[in-house]
Amino acid sequence: MAPTSVPLALHLPRSLAKWLPLAWKYLLVVATSCSLAFLISHAGAQAAEATRVAAAKAEPDYAAPGSRAVTTADATWRDDKRKRDVPVRIYTPAPPGATAESTTRDPVILFSHGLGGNRDGGKLWAAHWASHGYVVVVLQHPGSDESLWKGRAAGEIETGLKSGMTLSNLGLRVGDVHFAIDEIVRRAGAGEEAFRHADAKRIGMSGHSFGAQTTLAVSGQKWPGLAGQSGLDLRVTSAVAFSPNARNKLNLARQFGDINLPFFSITGTKDGSILGDGTRYEDRMTPYEHMPAGSKYLTVFDEGDHMVFGGHELGGRRKESARDREIQRAVKAGTLAFWNATLRSDASARHWLEDGGFRAFLESRDTFASK
Repeated sequence: MAPTSVPLALHLPRSLAKWLPLAWKYLLVVATSCSLAFLISHAGAQAAEATRVAAAKAEPDYAAPGSRAVTTADATWRDDKRKRDVPVRIYTPAPPGATAESTTRDPVILFSHGLGGNRDGGKLWAAHWASHGYVVVVLQHPGSDESLWKGRAAGEIETGLKSGMTLSNLGLRVGDVHFAIDEIVRRAGAGEEAFRHADAKRIGMSGHSFGAQTTLAVSGQKWPGLAGQSGLDLRVTSAVAFSPNARNKLNLARQFGDINLPFFSITGTKDGSILGDGTRYEDRMTPYEHMPAGSKYLTVFDEGDHMVFGGHELGGRRKESARDREIQRAVKAGTLAFWNATLRSDASARHWLEDGGFRAFLESRDTFASK
């Protein structure tokens, strides 16, 4: 005969058996409470995330065009000391009118184009910043500009471009920046029309590719084997580098360790080798990684390539995609908030940039870091 099952309570001392039903009830209550706590916590997290996104969207739309009309003017500035002509394009916002903003002058931003470029470079960024009240001066650098490829046969273009990628040309570019700032200060002081409302004491520096190298140099990068700073200009108070690079991999902490001003590095996962130089997109994160902490930012856009960060309409370079437009919109938003935070000391813009507003513009596979 099969053994008869005996209730568990019969195996226990009477003193314990009488408490068993209560114990089961207690465990049931605990389990139910834990399940409810989990569901409430999960729902709370979802609600908090929805609130964060809604709050981010409620902030000023930094990607939208500003209210200031913008005029552009081309000029060529003569540097008599270096016997060098520097073409420029000036984006000037219209006077703000009778608003609170009219009591302050407009900060100035310089932009340096990439190898083989011209003063059309950065036009998407420049027009956007200017519409929000920044005077933007785009520099064209003779010797590393379009003269490297214009008029050359198709098979000679790459050779021409590579010939311009030199330390000598970097030095000339840095000199162009120093000279341009001198001119901006002089012209603002003289009340020249384009700079009548410019604040030459609040200057930002930006650039793409070789222009990003120029930006790093005037921000305090040191070059291995060269004594002192490459071209530090203390009048530059914050900087944005599109597709920066650590071309020389030696002494990285020394190279970038003295860049103390606020600095925003922008790149993408397809922002790799140009002209077969072996650059990986990870190399474009290296400057940020070796800068000291303090208002340093890095964004890496998934699928972002080298061309999309040039700030020009892609046109014949390649077909523009919906992803390009997403990246461009986010770049406009992030950089404007950065300039507002650093050149205008706008605490709300800094909060938006650092605490979730900017992240709401990014795709899930994009990354944003700050230190």
